[in-house]
Amino acid sequence: MSYVLPRPLSESEIATLSTLQLERLIKTAMHVEQVWLLPRKDSFLVKERCDSDDIENSVPRVRYLAFVSDHYLLSLAVGSEGKINLWKINDVFAPFAAEVFVTYASSTWYPCAYHLNTAGSVLAIALTHVELVAARVLTISLDTSRSSESSPPLLVTRGEFSIFPPQVIRAIDADLELALLSNTALSFEVVNWRTKVQATVALRANDPGDLWNGITAMRICGPYILVFRMHTVEAYPLPSHISSGVGERSDILPQLTFRFPHTMTYRRVSLTKTTRIEEDESEIYGLSALANDLFHGIFHSYVELTVRPLPSLSVLPLGVRPMAIASAQFVAAPLPEDLLPPLAPPVPFGIVQDRRTFVSAWALGDYGRRGMWVTRSRTNMIRTVVAFTNPRDVSNTSGEGRVWSDDSLQANVDSEMPRLIHGQVVHDIPLRDDITVCAVSDTTGRMALGSWAGSITIL
Repeated sequence: MSYVLPRPLSESEIATLSTLQLERLIKTAMHVEQVWLLPRKDSFLVKERCDSDDIENSVPRVRYLAFVSDHYLLSLAVGSEGKINLWKINDVFAPFAAEVFVTYASSTWYPCAYHLNTAGSVLAIALTHVELVAARVLTISLDTSRSSESSPPLLVTRGEFSIFPPQVIRAIDADLELALLSNTALSFEVVNWRTKVQATVALRANDPGDLWNGITAMRICGPYILVFRMHTVEAYPLPSHISSGVGERSDILPQLTFRFPHTMTYRRVSLTKTTRIEEDESEIYGLSALANDLFHGIFHSYVELTVRPLPSLSVLPLGVRPMAIASAQFVAAPLPEDLLPPLAPPVPFGIVQDRRTFVSAWALGDYGRRGMWVTRSRTNMIRTVVAFTNPRDVSNTSGEGRVWSDDSLQANVDSEMPRLIHGQVVHDIPLRDDITVCAVSDTTGRMALGSWAGSITIL
């Protein structure tokens, strides 16, 4: 089995490494790969105990968890107050130890989105006012070379703008200083938080039979805004006047749409970082997505947005894990023997048995190399944490010419079926610990679990 570094290294980065450093990097990556699917112990980073019946308003509930550049863990929580915690991980490959880097709490401002700039030096966090009348963007400098122990990092307010119900901030972009807000079923907003310039973009009309095709996630990809909805993935041209970082184009970009099979509904999606390939004649953006359909299971796909030479949008299947009441027609093609993980965890851990189960949380690493989900069955008093590895190089997926379509999931043709996600149970937790959010680090193999009651567990 080949060992691939989760984060692709550029030629300039490799050139700066000594032979010893490169050897150590490869050995570490191999070790992480070998132990990734093995059982693991947990440790509490934050342990909350709530004896009140009103959990919703008494304890900050973790809404977002993310490993930021592998050296930090970010938690955004909402309850009786909005809370931001950023921990700095002392040694990313040693037993977990972290110290609070930045903390923030407010009874009037609730965190709702975050984004790390391209350079990895600035983390931006968006907050909304408790009365849903305004939004604010804070930034944290992660440039440790400029900070000192005598001057701890600060949250700096970079901009504010007005919002109106039912607007919800779905994503922000720290480089372009833009916020993306879902508005109604008819449109969404793009707002520059520094200049206050904004634009309304009309959404395509729902297909006949769609009762609701709400927005679940958004992402800026070059000159496009990628919009993930319950039944579709859509790409809309980014208004050029909205930011100085958006260049004028001589051509007019079309709207693009990809529709999932009609039986699929995705209410939440985990996205990786966006990759960009730009050459003389081409400009292509790509990212992986992990989503769950309540009636069919986990779906792992690769979204490719081509800007040049001709704009196009495709969604290619990487894997599927049938669950719940999935019918036989959705059983995927098994993995080839040469791609199966060589290490099998001992009993009671091992290959997940997940018929008629409920998935409460799922996540991909930043580079799409590793993923996880948390599940429980109707007859079991525990929740299980399932890990998997994507054995494929997603950058080469487009060459296979396999695109998800209505026919590809329903036709009994092995060559067109997405591969089965080979999940391994690596941990179990009591049923009372209702895990609602999780995060995974591709590079270190660490996992983080956030519970309804506000506890955070590290695996």
